[in-house]
Amino acid sequence: MSGIIFVIVYGLTMLMIDFGKLPGYFTYYMALFSLIGFSQSLSAIFNVFFESKDLVDYLPLPIKQSYVFMAKFLAVGLTIVPFLLPLLVLFFLTAFKSGVPIPLALFLAIVLFLIFFFLLFSLCSLIVFGLTRTKSFRRHKKLFTSLMLGFSMLISVGGILAINFTQNSSTYESVQQDRHPISLFLPFYQVMHQLVSVEGLLMLLGIFLVTVILLVLLKGFVIPSLYEQFSDEGARDFAITRKYKSNQSLTKQLTNYNFQLIKNPSLIMQVLTSSLIMPIVMVATIMSTKVIDLQALSNRYFGVLFLTGIVFASVMMNQTSFVSNLISLDRENFSFIQSLPLSMHRYLKQKFWIGCMLQMGISGIIGLAIAVIIHLPIILIMSFSIGVLFGTYLLALYFFARDYRLLNVTWTNVNQLFTRGGGNFGLVVWLMAVIFVGVILISLYAFAISLDLNAFILNGSVLLWLLIMSGAWVWINHNNFWKRFNY
Repeated sequence: MSGIIFVIVYGLTMLMIDFGKLPGYFTYYMALFSLIGFSQSLSAIFNVFFESKDLVDYLPLPIKQSYVFMAKFLAVGLTIVPFLLPLLVLFFLTAFKSGVPIPLALFLAIVLFLIFFFLLFSLCSLIVFGLTRTKSFRRHKKLFTSLMLGFSMLISVGGILAINFTQNSSTYESVQQDRHPISLFLPFYQVMHQLVSVEGLLMLLGIFLVTVILLVLLKGFVIPSLYEQFSDEGARDFAITRKYKSNQSLTKQLTNYNFQLIKNPSLIMQVLTSSLIMPIVMVATIMSTKVIDLQALSNRYFGVLFLTGIVFASVMMNQTSFVSNLISLDRENFSFIQSLPLSMHRYLKQKFWIGCMLQMGISGIIGLAIAVIIHLPIILIMSFSIGVLFGTYLLALYFFARDYRLLNVTWTNVNQLFTRGGGNFGLVVWLMAVIFVGVILISLYAFAISLDLNAFILNGSVLLWLLIMSGAWVWINHNNFWKRFNY
């Protein structure tokens, strides 16, 4: 469902472009989704194969090892496909606009999409498995994992932003004015634009051969050694010993423990990717379309900016945030902690504030950067920042309680926590609903302020209403969640 929504949102944009005459636009969209797919592939492969640590349970069972690894590869593939589905629309529209009959255009689009999927998947697999087999990686696993996942996120976000900024220099001058093509993706354009030509057939043959070579390398050199590689990983993990620090208060011990839970590089990158990429890309796209300068905006709009901050916090925060999964990260330790003579109210409260403060830091820094870039006056920056922090706190209460309601302490892959409840479809619906409702409320509020009304009374009334609603929510959350735990 999330893939279908992705196709609809981007497909409507692509319908207005004649890709048959604009190879630059074709390569732009292909680069966009390739970068997203590349980032998701690296993190998914590493999570499913190296962070799940479930092979100890699977391999002794009377099941072929090939089935276990095949299932893991399929899980990775199903994670990547929704982010690449808009390419299927891109390939079809390019062939159709180039004069290819609809049935043949659809067939060619499916074939080229499958080839590209296996090409990207095998390339990312070779990168991950090749890196993890080196001695340097084994010695400095956490450092290399952080660098690898951080690099993939940097490439994804940085590449998308760079493409957006260069693209918009020509997009709004004329719909038919093309941009400079990206040479790496031109072979795919030649295949869909003129397959019946010698050049098109040679390009298709070349892409297919490269894909086959990568798959052969993956099957011949990587898969046969996976069992030994993971056995070595398990032995090293078992041999790890932890240092014990004495003379620490209970509060400090619990704080250190909770930070240890979220220090996993794969988890950090997955959270940051899921929480940050979409908001950053959306904001960057809007800002690259037209330079926004709100320096002359009147301070009478401080209430509007406060509400905007709350909406922005809602966009930045979802079921993939730290605070949304911090209880389940305890795994089996949660049952052990419940058996201790320890106040669960105090334990969960400390855990909540650690997750909430982390999210406040992430949302606050991004929000402040945007406010400075669009040249908001200092009063409005303060109002917007307070709105971001206030909205983050209210949402943290909901998502923290949701984590307990959907508690899962037997997960083997962090993605299992992210897909609880409505799953990826729920995540997309949440984002779309927040944006839709938020834009309407902010627009109506800003329009009312622009009228010759008493801004003090209007802002005061809206803020009073927000405080009353927020107080009611805090009270409901306290009675339905926090009150069940002993003090």
